[in-house]
Amino acid sequence: MVDSSWDNSGQGAPAKTGLPLWGKLGLGCGVALLILMGTCVGGAAFVRHKLKQDPEGFKNKVMGFALDKMKPDWDDFRAVVAQLRTPEGCRGLYAASPELAKTWPTEADFLAAAAKWQEELAPTPELTPDLMEHHGLHINRDFGGKVTVGWSPRPGPAVYVTFARARKRGETGPRQVVDLDVRR
Repeated sequence: MVDSSWDNSGQGAPAKTGLPLWGKLGLGCGVALLILMGTCVGGAAFVRHKLKQDPEGFKNKVMGFALDKMKPDWDDFRAVVAQLRTPEGCRGLYAASPELAKTWPTEADFLAAAAKWQEELAPTPELTPDLMEHHGLHINRDFGGKVTVGWSPRPGPAVYVTFARARKRGETGPRQVVDLDVRR
């Protein structure tokens, strides 16, 4: 008799051949891991070779990259320190930075505090590798937020300026100062 049912319970269906899905995924992840490890080992070997070949040149290249990255923050810091060295500059800085009112409620309070250390503030030099390595330069960037630049010259007080945000590429003009700390 002929089976008139449309459901044949899987009888006569060909068996699947090859790797199951989990095998294919495991194989793909393993290949990706091998490529990643090979890239890391190759990159580390390349850097090690460059470092052994010309250590001073490698250091200069890295410092040059760091100087380019830090220069906009240092230039803004230098402008703020230049303002802090004169009463007129202090007035302009206080007027342009409303966040300073948290520390000094009035402009007169800010000017009185600034008068105590104005004469002692050292002029800020150009950004150099020597300044970065040996002369107390600190730059701290929060992710997508504030940037704090600090400088501790040997003679004179240390100055720490916190800007509201990082400078964007191509942006000009002063950044807003949200905090200022001058330590003797």
